[in-house]
Amino acid sequence: MDFSQKMRAHHIQNETSDFSNEQVLNILNGQVMYDEFKNQKIMGNSEYAPFNEAMCINTATSNIFSKEFIETRAAGHNELVDDYIDKVISPLNPLFNNQYPCTVLWFGEDMFCQMNLLTILAYLEQSEYSGRVFLNSFKEDEFKVRQTELVLGNYFIVYEDVLLNQKNTSVKVIPIMAEAIDLYSEMQKDDNPVMKYIEKNINLSTSELLERLFALFPKIGYGDLQYKQLINKIK
Repeated sequence: MDFSQKMRAHHIQNETSDFSNEQVLNILNGQVMYDEFKNQKIMGNSEYAPFNEAMCINTATSNIFSKEFIETRAAGHNELVDDYIDKVISPLNPLFNNQYPCTVLWFGEDMFCQMNLLTILAYLEQSEYSGRVFLNSFKEDEFKVRQTELVLGNYFIVYEDVLLNQKNTSVKVIPIMAEAIDLYSEMQKDDNPVMKYIEKNINLSTSELLERLFALFPKIGYGDLQYKQLINKIK
């Protein structure tokens, strides 16, 4: 996604103009997005950090980014703990080591991105973050940013309900997250629409099946790895 060419980033900068660059931390959904923002200074000289996770799959723990969390997530991804730390935890050091008065969260509107967003929001509450939080959400095919200021307070409850207990939540959240939670709950079922489609089309090559899945289920937001895991369950 070429944000520098197709997003009106200068408009977003104006929304947080009360803060100097040194006061803003941008948390980006993934390494590719981070590399582009960092290298091209899309948000000026403010700080950038990627969240290189896929919280919509595998088990999580209550104490976010703790030793138990790291070990549990690494095991779920079949990774060594040290490798997980290098990929996921170390890049988030700006979040852990500094108290920025403004945090801007850049996450897509699909289920994959929204579960990552939920995890970061829950962590901000758990760490008693007191600054202002802005969500810059976007759809992958539109390149149009929608900015919302979020109020912390109930996201950890939602995190526990959804990602720990795999149940819906009675807590009211923004509409795009509510839709993503519904999709996440649907994907926990063995007979979810994605699995049904894979079963019906399992004779296709993996590459063709992946292409169709990306086209048919854009709101889920899975990448190659997540879809291949589902395909391998059936083959």
